[in-house]
Amino acid sequence: MGAILGAAALLALLVLFALLAASADARTPRSFFGVVPQTQLAEQDFEMMGDAKVGTLRFELRWAGIDPTSAPDDYDWSGPDFIIAQAARNRVGTLPFVYSTPDWVAKLDDRCKRDCGPYAPRKGPALRAWKGFLEAAVQRYGPGGAFWAEHPELPQKPIRAWQIWNEQNSPSFYKPRPKVKHYAKLLRAGHQAITGVDRKAEVVLGGMFGTPLQGRKPAIAAWDYLKKLYRVKGAKRTFEGVAPHPYAAKFKNGNKTVLAQLDLFREAMRKGGDPNADLWITELGWSSADGGNPLNRGRRGQAARLKQAFKYFEKHRRKLNIRTVDWYSWRDHLNAPDGALCAWCPESGLIEEDYDPKPSLRAFMRFTGGR
Repeated sequence: MGAILGAAALLALLVLFALLAASADARTPRSFFGVVPQTQLAEQDFEMMGDAKVGTLRFELRWAGIDPTSAPDDYDWSGPDFIIAQAARNRVGTLPFVYSTPDWVAKLDDRCKRDCGPYAPRKGPALRAWKGFLEAAVQRYGPGGAFWAEHPELPQKPIRAWQIWNEQNSPSFYKPRPKVKHYAKLLRAGHQAITGVDRKAEVVLGGMFGTPLQGRKPAIAAWDYLKKLYRVKGAKRTFEGVAPHPYAAKFKNGNKTVLAQLDLFREAMRKGGDPNADLWITELGWSSADGGNPLNRGRRGQAARLKQAFKYFEKHRRKLNIRTVDWYSWRDHLNAPDGALCAWCPESGLIEEDYDPKPSLRAFMRFTGGR
């Protein structure tokens, strides 16, 4: 009898452990809830992010600023060092999108003479420079990287996912015009460089806005761009994640909503034989301004849209394989130079320019458990 009771107790204990493990696995990871800045970041930004329990900070790893000349090993890592150190200190993970070609690299392609950031590398020498930069970045910020060795006092939060470019389906970010085959070469070279240093690193497509220029050429609708990319031989093996930027006035109930756009992305993934690829929603947001633009929703409306979107994505994160949802933006930028931001962007922050929190920050923290 004692043996039977002992076996029953052991079985009950195993069931309990299984339930606890399932419960832990079902919890939404902190990295799921992220933000994207549109301003320079100061220590106060990172302290507030830490208090709010922001999980992921998506930021630009600006190649042109870090590698301004063709001299070997002249990298200036001071900018990203500050961001990554402050993020780690406040328990915030980082997701870099690598963007902005140095002028000297663009000249190797004979495509641009100055202000060459949006001219992505295309040919052999320029692509080799691209690979060299990415290898150096992973060696510095990836697992066991030089940055972490230099800062043993910091929590170790190495970068394990790298996003290649930004909105490459738009001529605003990919000049002189979007070319899927050219981006596929950039992506292939980037994947080789990154995984050559960190075999388990993940490569994520540059985030794509649904319909740049309101669908006019030479812009390419994001889902059409993705379909074309899947048709490029071998391209599917060069990335692990697809990154929508599904901006829309409404979240659901319509053919131009956030969810309608995600359906088009997922249809392209299915047709490309990649239905289970991870989704990284690396930009999503609305403005707290009133009127004048469909994405201006007012202070309460901004918070309501955030709550609606985050609640849906958290509930369906497993079904849709969503890795992160990153709010654009972190802080308002009312005094941006003309043309530097989109029409509704200046008041898209969770906090005001002077760091006063908005209702949308309180809505964000209801999901993260921040304070």
